Amino acid sequence: MAWLISCIILTIWNLSRGINLWAAYNFGGIMMALLAIFILWKGHARLPALPLWIGYFATMLHFFGGSLGAADSGPGPFCFGGMQPGEWLCADGVNGMYHVHPWWDKLVHSMNSTAITIAWALGWRRMSEHNGWQLSPRVVAFTAFSLGVAVGVVYEVYEFFGKTFFLTIDQGGYDNTASDLVSDVLGAGLGVLFTHFYDPMNKTSDKSGQSPLPSEVTLTNISTIPIMIMGTILSLDFLFLNGSIVDSDYDLIGLLMLGSMFVAGLMFAHFRFQNSKVNKTDSSEKVGMSS
Repeated sequence: MAWLISCIILTIWNLSRGINLWAAYNFGGIMMALLAIFILWKGHARLPALPLWIGYFATMLHFFGGSLGAADSGPGPFCFGGMQPGEWLCADGVNGMYHVHPWWDKLVHSMNSTAITIAWALGWRRMSEHNGWQLSPRVVAFTAFSLGVAVGVVYEVYEFFGKTFFLTIDQGGYDNTASDLVSDVLGAGLGVLFTHFYDPMNKTSDKSGQSPLPSEVTLTNISTIPIMIMGTILSLDFLFLNGSIVDSDYDLIGLLMLGSMFVAGLMFAHFRFQNSKVNKTDSSEKVGMSS
């Protein structure tokens, strides 16, 4: 609820100052908050308070931090008494803290990846308990990590399209994208570690890993593993090889990420097709036995 209220306030505040870009972003935050509330309410989910506050803090880094600029690219609303942009909450430019602190974008990426991964890990554990899947902590951790990284890669593909087709200037470029992927991978890893040790349900769950995976988990992994692998490889290439695998080529890294999504889509479709055939065969056999 705090997320929803904060985004409503920020939307109105940005509209009153003529910062329509961040008003639109915060309106999107309102929609996301409503969706999250609906999912939690519909699923009767009971999540610990600390992860919820981590998620709130992560989203506010983006929505509030970006809102601290000014529509005319001048000093923002918290530039008091001759403060210079970059001091405390003083920022200039349309994008607020993103404009004055190059590391702000990396912090937001890592924190949001952490929050997303925590949410998925908590969600999978509770779905496992509710449905009797008996997922081991390792399976939950891997699935949540894969999802967390995949979400980050998909967002970078969105930025790739923005840079390539709409010539946006505040996103895109090899260094920006590759370092964002590093933040996403590190954030997802941090989220997995946090949830593994924090979630009390992990302590009482089946740790053998012998239970068959439900189709929901298998389908999720099939749909995210190619994307996660690509994001991880590109991150390691940037960190340790200075981008030598892709020759620091932004177009190439964008196409590779897009290609991993295409492969994931094909694997998803293949799994659904095979599953459908198996279900039809089982149904036919049951009809034959009953007759």
